[in-house]
Amino acid sequence: MRHDVNPVASWYEATAQRDAYPEALGEITADACVIGGGLAGLTTAHELQRRGLSTVLLEGARIGCAASGRNGGFVSNGFALGIDSVEKRVGLAAAQALYGFSKEGTDFVRQTILANQPELIMGHGWRMALRHPDDGGLKAYVDMLNSQFGEQMTYAAPEETRKYLNSARYFHSLSSATAFHIHPLRYALLLGRLAASAGLRIFERSRAQSVSKEGASFVVRTERARITARHIVHCVSALDTGLHRPSGRAILPVATYVAVTEPLQQDSIRTSSAASDTRRAGDYYRLIDEGRLLWGGRITTRVSEPSRLAERMKGDMLSVYPGLGNPRIDYAWAGLMGYAIHKMPLIGRDADGQWFATGFGGHGLNTTAMAGLLISRAIADGDDSYRRFAPFAPDWAFGQLGRLGVQGSYWWMQLRDRIDEAKAPAS
Repeated sequence: MRHDVNPVASWYEATAQRDAYPEALGEITADACVIGGGLAGLTTAHELQRRGLSTVLLEGARIGCAASGRNGGFVSNGFALGIDSVEKRVGLAAAQALYGFSKEGTDFVRQTILANQPELIMGHGWRMALRHPDDGGLKAYVDMLNSQFGEQMTYAAPEETRKYLNSARYFHSLSSATAFHIHPLRYALLLGRLAASAGLRIFERSRAQSVSKEGASFVVRTERARITARHIVHCVSALDTGLHRPSGRAILPVATYVAVTEPLQQDSIRTSSAASDTRRAGDYYRLIDEGRLLWGGRITTRVSEPSRLAERMKGDMLSVYPGLGNPRIDYAWAGLMGYAIHKMPLIGRDADGQWFATGFGGHGLNTTAMAGLLISRAIADGDDSYRRFAPFAPDWAFGQLGRLGVQGSYWWMQLRDRIDEAKAPAS
């Protein structure tokens, strides 16, 4: 499956300055070839090059042009699958080890930005609000994260929550001071510049068409090049699930949508932290440059942008914050994420010896960095920490049937959201 990406429509593209990288041509030899120029591919390739392996990165379009440069920009610890669910599957000690890797990914993003382009951090903190009164479950979850996973979460009552998120829709909340939010495309472009300075050969508009094994090496063919490398790493996520069958067949493409308003004068969102809520279909948002509001949500498996996207996103904003009035939507776009059925990243090596790092939907900015570190250490240093993800190996996602099933579940979640919100007490 292949979906082309229009890189123009997002606020991120409008506020970033790209470097040009050449197309791959002719015969190329390297120690490692990384396929995919998103955050996972860029981090992996940079780390391999930094560790002394001659590395090539192939990107079919432009680096960071897909989900890596079109997402909400939140950076926080954890995974798309809640850590309590991870613990149920692998036990407390293994869950703590995995969560530690996720923290390392968050720290990598933070330190890389602070050391090179600190203005890419657009705000600190993250607050997640309940759309119904808490029955004690959220506070227990906060206590568990703090005591067992070394977090520094804070629990807030409705009055405290509404000091920051002034909406009658919201009740209790949790907040994290260690999270932050960034301009994800500019971060991807920064990684590209750092990697190129370290000697990485980046090739854009060089889509990998096939990978074959020839002796002790692999051969990757593009339209106009033939790359020979001892190590192959697949980091293509949902945009091309056919190149590497073991990981590709395990990916469900899930679209989410983002809108950015005109600059606002408002008293509804009173925090520079990122914010989200417990709506099953997921609202996430933050204030960005010039007081603009970036709002994301409307998760679906439909990969085409819905008609009248801007007005639909505005309707979602105003259902939570009617005090925003009637803001103009200056940008609206879709991003295609890759999810595994178990909602954990796919990180490992197949029976043929090819590496893969994909499936970062729902929590990508820290987990892409985490995966790049784990895979590069495995290849360069023989570190087998990546095997901690073996319980979350690629499982077949049932192809089109799986997409239909997921879409049906999202529709059911949206219906349950509406029912629960109708029951919530007025305040």
